[in-house]
Amino acid sequence: MSLEKLKARFKSYKRLLEADTLGSFDFFTYTVCLDSVDATEFEGFQKALTSKDYSVLSKIVPLAVHEFTHFIDSTSTLWGMNHLQKMNDAYCSNNIKGGSENEFYKAKYFLEHARSLRLPDYYTLIDSSKSPTRPWQSKITVGKQFGLDGKLSEKPVLFSHFSNSHGELLARSPISTVSILEASAMSNEMVTRLALINDLAEDEKIVENSIYQRESLNYIYNQNITEYSVCVHVLANHLQCNDLFIAFRAVSIITRLVLNFPKSLIEVFSESEEIHNVLQIPKDHEFEIRMKSGIKNHDLGVLYYLICNALPKNTADSKDKMIAGVEEALNKYNLSIEQVHNEANKEIEEIVGELKESKLKAIQILAEVGKDNFVKIPARSTNLEMSNLSLPAVYLGDGEEVVLFRNEESLLAAVSIDEIFEELYEGQEWVERFSEACTA
Repeated sequence: MSLEKLKARFKSYKRLLEADTLGSFDFFTYTVCLDSVDATEFEGFQKALTSKDYSVLSKIVPLAVHEFTHFIDSTSTLWGMNHLQKMNDAYCSNNIKGGSENEFYKAKYFLEHARSLRLPDYYTLIDSSKSPTRPWQSKITVGKQFGLDGKLSEKPVLFSHFSNSHGELLARSPISTVSILEASAMSNEMVTRLALINDLAEDEKIVENSIYQRESLNYIYNQNITEYSVCVHVLANHLQCNDLFIAFRAVSIITRLVLNFPKSLIEVFSESEEIHNVLQIPKDHEFEIRMKSGIKNHDLGVLYYLICNALPKNTADSKDKMIAGVEEALNKYNLSIEQVHNEANKEIEEIVGELKESKLKAIQILAEVGKDNFVKIPARSTNLEMSNLSLPAVYLGDGEEVVLFRNEESLLAAVSIDEIFEELYEGQEWVERFSEACTA
């Protein structure tokens, strides 16, 4: 029943991550679906875990890792915990849950927050009439977002303009929150697929690696979904890194840092005297002013762009230099990986303390799971060890509920999808129903 409700909602409500066609994650109910896998294929997957059948594992494992990364980023990062807190405030504002009319605004606030993860189509320009011949060129510009009143706000929006080898504009894409979330998921998916390839015999490894390289390039050079691939373009262009797989590894470190960037360090970052030097522009240039405004607004795209531009050119040379390079980039802004992690931990602890008192059991569970997973993920990790984390059961395309990565210590081991979904779906319905009533 839950899956039917979810699919009906997807038909009537625009999915935030439209690039996810084989699987999906719902930011309102925290439900993970593997739409392209049915029960029969899952049985084959379970057998393939023993036989190590690459053809079966490569279809399901990377896909599952991609969608689980969305779950982890939405629970086990500071950004995710803040999302959960806004959701709790919104869902509990309902008078049926004990809320009052002067709290109803929280429902509208959360819906606008969720919608803003992926900026409206207005901000994206795509010219499909131009041939996407490679190599592409790109340049970054900054504009201002429009507020709900239709007037220009002070919130900046970063754009990447992509042109083909002839200099013809292919697309203009914002670097949005969804750009960060999709880059994080894609990087973990890629690491997983490469690990499966590396387990093959040498001749098979060469063939499959070549196939995957081609598939990955087709993904990032698809002008229709550049909002999802823009992060790796930004990093690869800065480092002049031609190895897509290495670039995505670096992306995974930076996206997690950005998703864990704490409020307590916003002022330190925004007051840095090195921003204009990193960007190689005059001090107090309009671009620098808007970047500082973006930092103060906790704009994830701005944070990501500034960290990428501070990376030393040798960052992609090895894993050690990758970690050291990110550390050096942060040091330019008087920050460090450890500092970001520790401050994020403090803010997460504070939010979890509040959410433990939630009227919604589902929120209590997700907050506890989020904190537990955050602690288990090293600050300098370039990938996620899914088997060590608490992950939910998932829906297959035919409605079967299954567990993919068994972990006896998982805090979600005995929790069904319905236990989370039904309570949160009720909250989502309230949020959407009330928001429709906001006419003035």
